[in-house]
Amino acid sequence: MASAAALGGQWGKYGIISESDIFTKEPEFRAWLVEERKMNPERMSKDQSKKEFARFVEDYNTATFPNEKFYNIEAYERRMDAMRAGEFVPPTDDNYDADADMRAHQNNLKRPAVESESFYDKDQLQELRRVQRERVEAGKMKLLGMDVKPNMGVRMDGPVIDG
Repeated sequence: MASAAALGGQWGKYGIISESDIFTKEPEFRAWLVEERKMNPERMSKDQSKKEFARFVEDYNTATFPNEKFYNIEAYERRMDAMRAGEFVPPTDDNYDADADMRAHQNNLKRPAVESESFYDKDQLQELRRVQRERVEAGKMKLLGMDVKPNMGVRMDGPVIDG
């Protein structure tokens, strides 16, 4: 395996993968086999597939693929779809910073869990819970053949109109 210095500092530019990533990188691997290696993945033996994936891992880790699609095919397809639709697509950033990834990951771990905002106040939420409980009770009562009040399990949002 070549050293990072011999490759001009390209080692890990798009991340580091190993042989255990064969399932997470399967779409990229299959595209690489077909387009670059001119091989049919359906006709390969398991042993040959493992050997080819080892080669794929080395090219991935040393950032030597000829096309960005082999690093993340889903992002590549989204980018191509946007370009086909005539949208402005900013140029891809060719600088991978593993330290920035680690810092972002650590910052995400430090953030406290934020309670999602609700459009209802506490009393309204309690009312909704009461109505839900009544609906469950009404369903059970109907199954047992009991009479159920017509307004049971109904939320009234204004003046009740007798009709």
